[in-house]
Amino acid sequence: MKAGTTTLYRDLLTHPRVYFPQDKEPGNLLSDDVLEGAGRAAYEALFADAAADQLCAEASTAYMKRPTHEGVAERAAELLGPELRAIAILREPVDRLISQHRHELTAGEIDEEDLGRAVERYPHLLDYSRYAMQLEPWIGALGRDHVLVLKMEDHAADRAASTARAQVFLGLDPKPELVRTEAVYNRGDDKPMMTGPWRAIQQSAIYQKTVRPLIGVEMRQKLREALLPKARADRAAADGELVTSLRERLKPDAARLAELLGDDAPRWPAG
Repeated sequence: MKAGTTTLYRDLLTHPRVYFPQDKEPGNLLSDDVLEGAGRAAYEALFADAAADQLCAEASTAYMKRPTHEGVAERAAELLGPELRAIAILREPVDRLISQHRHELTAGEIDEEDLGRAVERYPHLLDYSRYAMQLEPWIGALGRDHVLVLKMEDHAADRAASTARAQVFLGLDPKPELVRTEAVYNRGDDKPMMTGPWRAIQQSAIYQKTVRPLIGVEMRQKLREALLPKARADRAAADGELVTSLRERLKPDAARLAELLGDDAPRWPAG
């Protein structure tokens, strides 16, 4: 969450052999229901329109939200088998935390504007930046070779090259020239936010079953930008002392991440 997932998703969508369902984040693997019966059928139905030569993909950020959601990697491996591959995109941990805090404040999901106090009241803010903790189940369930870890800052700097790396990892003929590098997706500052009555409309049966299927990804993005209130860029400011303290608390996880990924572990400047 808040680490460039939407941009990576949109960049991967440009490849003709990649299929994403209508919902970027369906979240079906969050529940054991997906392993059998109606739950399994519902998950399969998301990909019913994929062509025979397309790879089926989804981009649910909740799959890396331990301890809020546990068992996702194990369900994925059990349901989808040994050919499954997972891509994680990570951002400098404290920057990601600050962005999440601002996002949840604007959405009304938390009510503490002071970042230091918010971290204490809502420990998930820090937990979602413990990347080793989030990745360990995926590496354990799929194997290190089936988990690709990208760095948001690298992806932003050269989206074509980073997308090509992901495409090769997926066994595809890379097509970086199709990436729309001029497009900016889901930027945290001034981002359209799904709040109040807009969230009710989005979740309504009429919208989900009648309106949404008729609107493509590009049109949905344009409507969001035109109609929804924007996130406030001035919220969740953090002073240097607090940032240093948060980085110190995340150091043990960063060390574990380096052990897990070796030379592939993302590294960020200390300041």
